[in-house]
Amino acid sequence: MLIPNKNSTEQTQLQVVMNYAAELELEVDRLRRRDQFLQQEARDHIRQTRSLCRQAGQTQNEGEALRAVMETSDGFDKLLRDLHEPPGYHPSFDQVIAIALRPLAEHAFRWQQRLSGAANAVLRLDLQPDSINWFPARLRHILDNLISNALRYRDPEKGEIRVGLQLRIVNCHYELRFTDNGLGIPDDKVAGMLELFYRAAPTRSAGLGVGLAIVKLLVEHSCGTLSVSSSEGQGTSVIVVLPRYDLDDHID
Repeated sequence: MLIPNKNSTEQTQLQVVMNYAAELELEVDRLRRRDQFLQQEARDHIRQTRSLCRQAGQTQNEGEALRAVMETSDGFDKLLRDLHEPPGYHPSFDQVIAIALRPLAEHAFRWQQRLSGAANAVLRLDLQPDSINWFPARLRHILDNLISNALRYRDPEKGEIRVGLQLRIVNCHYELRFTDNGLGIPDDKVAGMLELFYRAAPTRSAGLGVGLAIVKLLVEHSCGTLSVSSSEGQGTSVIVVLPRYDLDDHID
């Protein structure tokens, strides 16, 4: 008769709790950054509306002034509509659900586009199938970080900034392929960027380049794999292979 190792069981349970706590921390950080951005946008909108109203009082062309106020109000209204998460997304929900990938990817892209200021960026989707059965919060963090990474390291000299996402089912797995036409990563830097707290090269944005490392951890905790191919000036390709789960599976 085998006697369970109490210490081993406790360590496993502790690791599960730590992993789940780490994912909740990621979600809290995402919402915090979103709220900070929204507060700044609200202040800017109020300041701009007041300025337009003052100008309207000094001009005889009231129609033109009202159109300007309407345009800035429409922009802020669009931002508020983007606050609503796609249907089926529950940040604290740790059970597998059917996720329509297109609206989730487009939603994540719009927010990362706003946060990075990449107004001329475009998202190209090639999804076969259109939906997957997976953990919604974990998938959102993967999308957020990889899209953010692509937009943060964009190449301003290339004109249109392109971010691509392809979904395929390969050997009972989901294969997500993220591509961009950005600055790219030198060969000797790729391995370092997969480690937490790696600092990007001076030519890139200041800060800790932890996006790829976070995705790698989330993917590996899900029994998946991540690979990166890139060359300087030629953009980056990230392939994420995720196991397929049943709808009644959950994080345990």
